[in-house]
This record gives sequence, C-alpha cells and structure tokens, in this order.
Amino acid sequence: MKIYSTAPDGNEMADMENARYFNLAIKQIEDNIEWLKTSNKSVQAVLAHIDILVYLSRKEFCDSAVSMVKKDQVQEWKSTFYDWYERCNKKIPAKFREGIKQNADELFTELEQYGH
Repeated sequence: MKIYSTAPDGNEMADMENARYFNLAIKQIEDNIEWLKTSNKSVQAVLAHIDILVYLSRKEFCDSAVSMVKKDQVQEWKSTFYDWYERCNKKIPAKFREGIKQNADELFTELEQYGH
C-alpha cells in the first residue's frame, strides 16, 4: 500500500473513504424521500441528512460531492420535500413552520450548487 501525504486520507487504503459517507448520506436521503412521498406525519429526517451531506460538501470533500450529487436527483428531493410540506405543514407547530421551510430553502439552495 502506498502512502502519499500526511492527510488523514493520504494513503491508498483511506483515500476513498469519504465516498462511503457521501453514499451513506445519499442513501439515507433517498430512503427518507421515499417515506415522505406518502407520509402524512409532521415529522421528517430528510433535512438532517441533507444538512450532513452539505456539511461534508463544504469541507475538503467538495470534489467528491460534485461527482456524486446529480442535479435532477436534488430537484426530485426538493419537489418531494415541498409536496410533503404542503400536505403536512398545518400539523407542524405554527412557531416552527416558517423556520423549517426557510431551513429547507437554504439547504436545497446550497445542495443545488454541488449537483451536476
């Protein structure tokens, strides 16, 4: 095995480990999006998973995010989330409704920057 830098991922065994985290985040988002398509509950976890993906994308793994996130995929996630929000927002306590939507707007805007 080859070592090529002092970075945590600076060797052949670790250099693709960040991709595993992106794949896991994308899988979690996909699973949660499927659930949102039919859910009538006021709770969701998709924004938490998107937040994690966006956080990882901001760091030194930006190139990995760009290669793994597809623009049409993000559009589907966004559409599904907002469909769920329209269907269920009256069940969300009023003091949180606008903040949740605002948070989603910000996360999807940032995530769209990584899509290709």
